[in-house]
Amino acid sequence: MIGIDLGTTNSCVAVVRGGKPEVLASRQGYRTLPSVVAYDAQGRLLVAHAAKAQMVVNPRNTVYGSKRLVGRPFASPTVQACRDRFHYEIVPGPDGAAAVRFAGRDFSLQQIAALILKEMRETAAQALGTPVEHAVITVPAYYNDHQRNAVREAGRLAGLAVDRIVNEPTAAALAFGFGKGLDERVLVYDLGGGTFDASVLEIQGDVYEVVSTGGDTFLGGVDFDAQLLDHLVWRFMEEHGFAPPEDRVVWQRIRDAAEETKVALSTREVAVAQVPYLCKDRDGKDVGLEVKVTREELEALTERLVDRTIEVCREVLAAKGLGPGDVDEVLLVGGQSRMPLVWRKIQEALGREPNRGVHPDEAVALGAALLADSAHRIDSVVLIDALAMGIGVGLPGGRMAPVFPRNTRLPAKKAHEHATTRDGQTELELQVFQGDSDKASECEYLGTVRVEGLPARPRGEVRVAVEFALGAEGILTVTARDLATGQVTAMQLATLDTPDSLRQKLQLPEAQTAPRGARPLERAPRPRPPVPPPAAAPRQGLFGRMFGPRK
Repeated sequence: MIGIDLGTTNSCVAVVRGGKPEVLASRQGYRTLPSVVAYDAQGRLLVAHAAKAQMVVNPRNTVYGSKRLVGRPFASPTVQACRDRFHYEIVPGPDGAAAVRFAGRDFSLQQIAALILKEMRETAAQALGTPVEHAVITVPAYYNDHQRNAVREAGRLAGLAVDRIVNEPTAAALAFGFGKGLDERVLVYDLGGGTFDASVLEIQGDVYEVVSTGGDTFLGGVDFDAQLLDHLVWRFMEEHGFAPPEDRVVWQRIRDAAEETKVALSTREVAVAQVPYLCKDRDGKDVGLEVKVTREELEALTERLVDRTIEVCREVLAAKGLGPGDVDEVLLVGGQSRMPLVWRKIQEALGREPNRGVHPDEAVALGAALLADSAHRIDSVVLIDALAMGIGVGLPGGRMAPVFPRNTRLPAKKAHEHATTRDGQTELELQVFQGDSDKASECEYLGTVRVEGLPARPRGEVRVAVEFALGAEGILTVTARDLATGQVTAMQLATLDTPDSLRQKLQLPEAQTAPRGARPLERAPRPRPPVPPPAAAPRQGLFGRMFGPRK
């Protein structure tokens, strides 16, 4: 069994051999693989490094950052913000969820994630010399119920039995503490390519308990890149007197230069962003971009993003009445945590040097592998996780009644009784939301529980017990029982999109408020015009084998 860190920017796979976890490298020696899928101009499907190379020459048909979209409704503010920032086309799927369109075909985000997971499975099989069928897959702690189920479905499409979904900070803490016999309280600071998580765990030997968690699903390394990209464009305009043309290839080249410069400034004080032959000026002469950037300038551009992560850390501690002095270690995870400004801000806010004893790019996969391995041993690791966002039911007037508050210890069960409110009522509906606000409009709509087949009796005579059960992975299951007959009643979850009828029932406002962190950057460049896609890919190939022929 393997452990997979399905990342926004890069993914990693690991296994335990001889009692020790190790990352499995690809045939080319790469220990992490880009989480990118593309079709090239010849209609060939590409994944990982080959796909990433298409981001410059074929951005319209290259899908990246899809982890931010998986399991989300197309109408959600997060998805709408991404539509303005990603070069590929994001469209509504048949179930109301976000999907992507490229190479002349629509694909669900589960299918995109499945291709990345399949690449990781094949990498592991090649390295181990044996087929791989089971995996533990990690997700951000702040993923909601839909997103967790979507990742599980992606694993199934990739040919994997997903034995467990585990939160990334929890996996990182496991990689840090495994076999050390620790008795410590640890804060995991996980700043990856697209998301930020902060979790407080209490480690006692082989027992890892999450006591508080929080995060921002719209804050990661790509947001740091965007701030620097904006600065480079401003400097280009200052030098040449015009803006780069609204061409996706041009802007992707600038984005790549911004990322490379940002990475270089983690180890150097000065770096130069260079993009030769970027475009032509008004006289038809080739001009490039060449901008010297200092670490100090980068820190000024991105300080508010780092401050936001510190704010989340304080919130996570305060949620359990803890302060900086109550933490024994601060673990840094995720590639963006290498930034020196992050180290300084943590030391200032928490009064201690962060522990860099785990590999920021590999710790999560190593922890997932340890958890996968422990499932087959008697002296197994015990993980006690916590719910990152509260779950509740909608009430008339747009309010939300909490069922499970944030940081509820998992697994958990709650039962609520509901009575019919009118004569002859034969069905009961409950709208389920996830979020920390008491306003349903500010939370993520999960679906509608519909209890059908109730006996037609006077109002109040029929009572139904509805049980909400959260598994160890934070995935929600709902069952209902007619208290008079004991019969378990069938129910179903409605579409991911909030229907107009639901808005009317709960008196919700017309537009939902963006979840925390789901906001476009203040100075993000405006969307670029579309670029015609290349010829559609042939019907055969990996997509066809995994998902069937084109329609």
